[in-house]
Amino acid sequence: LSPDVPLFNGITSDLFPGVSVPEPDRDNMKRAFEDVCKDMRIQAVDYLWGKVVQIYDMMVVRHGFMVVGMPFAGKSSALNSLAG
Repeated sequence: LSPDVPLFNGITSDLFPGVSVPEPDRDNMKRAFEDVCKDMRIQAVDYLWGKVVQIYDMMVVRHGFMVVGMPFAGKSSALNSLAG
């Protein structure tokens, strides 16, 4: 998703000059994430929060995706916290 951001920003700035895209408000999502982490008995660290946001953003814009990465990188915990 991160490689798509500059392309998206370039397209939107060409189509809508002078208009900036605001950052999404994730306060409610962050609180829900912290509650789910507490229920799952895992720590709600910034690294895991970043992974949850990445997966969520991918779910919103893609029809299908796979979560891949090194062992113990937080893939299952991030997916389970979104499902929680």
